[in-house]
Amino acid sequence: MEAKILKIDADFAKLIEKAADLHGHLGPFVVIGVRMGKIAKRILNSTDSENDALQVTAEVPLLTPFSCVLDGIQIVTQCTMGNQKLRIKNSQKEITAYFQNIKLGKTLKISVNPKMTETLIDKISKGFQNEKLAWEIAYTPENQLFTIEKP
Repeated sequence: MEAKILKIDADFAKLIEKAADLHGHLGPFVVIGVRMGKIAKRILNSTDSENDALQVTAEVPLLTPFSCVLDGIQIVTQCTMGNQKLRIKNSQKEITAYFQNIKLGKTLKISVNPKMTETLIDKISKGFQNEKLAWEIAYTPENQLFTIEKP
């Protein structure tokens, strides 16, 4: 997983900062959640004013660092446990989220590449800094991070 020199727009950087503030620190799985939310909003044509039309069902292992993805998703989509627009299911291994725009009747499935998850866990166990890994994820091409399906 090599970081490429790409330009990150200011809005994306602000979302990452907001997610880190909510979460308590910046880590790679939080950034994965931010990216999942951004992709879903883009593909489902959801604007900030239409966030009330979004619902998310996230399937993640309910252990850190995997569950950190949830905070990134919440920041971008404004789907939370409190407003009952975020449902969480325990997964044994994979990280997948189903985003639904109920206004448009469209659904999107985004899954994290299992090899990417394994690589991150390996790097974390070897002492790589969370912030460095987070920015690597921010710069990693979408098609290397995720499988995106329109069921």
